Amino acid sequence: MGYRPDRRGISTDSDIDLKRTYHIETFGCQMNKNDSELMALSLSDHGFQSAPGGAAADITIYNTCSVREHAENRVLSRIRSHRNRLRDRDGIIVVAGCMAQRLGRELIDTGVADMVIGPYQSPDIGRLLRLHLEDRAARSFLSQDISDFSGRIKHDLYKVNDTPEWHKWVTITHGCENFCSYCVVPAVRGRLISFPSAQVLEYIRTLADGGIREITLLGQNVNQYGSDSADIPFYRLLEASARIGGIERINFITSHPKDFSDDILLVIRDNPNISRSIHLPLQSGSDRILGLMNRGYTISDYLAIIGKIRSVLDRSSISTDLIVGFPGESEDEFKDTLRAVETIRFDDAFTYAYSSRRGTPAASLAESLTREEKNARLEKLIAFQRGISKQKLKERIDSVEEAIIERFSKKSPDRVMGKTYLNHVVITAGTRDDIGKRIKIKISGVLGSTLQGTRIA
Repeated sequence: MGYRPDRRGISTDSDIDLKRTYHIETFGCQMNKNDSELMALSLSDHGFQSAPGGAAADITIYNTCSVREHAENRVLSRIRSHRNRLRDRDGIIVVAGCMAQRLGRELIDTGVADMVIGPYQSPDIGRLLRLHLEDRAARSFLSQDISDFSGRIKHDLYKVNDTPEWHKWVTITHGCENFCSYCVVPAVRGRLISFPSAQVLEYIRTLADGGIREITLLGQNVNQYGSDSADIPFYRLLEASARIGGIERINFITSHPKDFSDDILLVIRDNPNISRSIHLPLQSGSDRILGLMNRGYTISDYLAIIGKIRSVLDRSSISTDLIVGFPGESEDEFKDTLRAVETIRFDDAFTYAYSSRRGTPAASLAESLTREEKNARLEKLIAFQRGISKQKLKERIDSVEEAIIERFSKKSPDRVMGKTYLNHVVITAGTRDDIGKRIKIKISGVLGSTLQGTRIA
């Protein structure tokens, strides 16, 4: 049967096309999770149906991350394994996201992917897949021309149930202007694009009217929101979002220390529905390494921000990102990072061994450590931070915390798991009726890395 395009140029009456099923696997950051929701919406709008898993799908879509070599190797391994299972089937493999943008046609030429779609166009995947099914030569969609940018504010996202029914990701910017020397994000996601505040706020009001009670504002650096346009700054957007009725909790990620202003802190202080959990990547405790990373602040600058957070907010939790083994990092500079961790006492830290990314300025720097030496430093840092995280949790014992319940505990059908406004995981007695609700819990103890408590309201 031939394809007959409708008025939008999209084929609608092919039996083969309409029966196509898809499965999306998502790797990497929260922005990728949001992009996967947008892809699912686009696929649904263009007649594709979700399959229960990759093995049952006609089309498998890998929404990828390129931030670290390990992330790419992991997804490549998954794709090759799936490709072997497709030998006797007419399946299609699509690579979307940052790895698609970075490696481009290489993924097609080496037989890894049948089709590649970059971050600018991945939310338009339904239409692009239709084009591919009509013309198998249409395989590469990697433009970073602003005219090809597919917006992220889609009011129909409520149809997608990949996230809890009371929470939605709200992307407010795309791309990044910081150009950290180790980071591939500006190359794969492009320069900063701030979405109009009127559209963002209208979308949040629509979510609230539809029963959404928790949102997370997303951007590579949310603090830079509006700096590329004449729009309002981030703290004003955060304040306006907090005043929308029905939104009980607002999170935001990620913040860059060089752009974290006092105005943001004051808005958090004055709006109790904004999470008191702040993610503020430090990356290194050495000023020399921070300079090589092009981070734009010193350790003294960072400590001053931490001091302000803890003086302005009556309670807070602070998490961070840390990289060990950056090219040229000495043993003393690694110890500077350990001293910073000891001084600041983060609630949590996401720790990584440096991974060279082709095309970044840091890739041209001479490596001074073996992988084994990097991993040894990483293990030491993880163990050190783990002890601090446990102490920080114990400090919450006897406190009363508000939490939004997310799901049943994995270990007991009579207990539920939620996250507090400090982003700590807590377990308490509960039922299915509690899921999605905000409750008060008195903390009684710590088990592993999880708070335990008794519901009081």
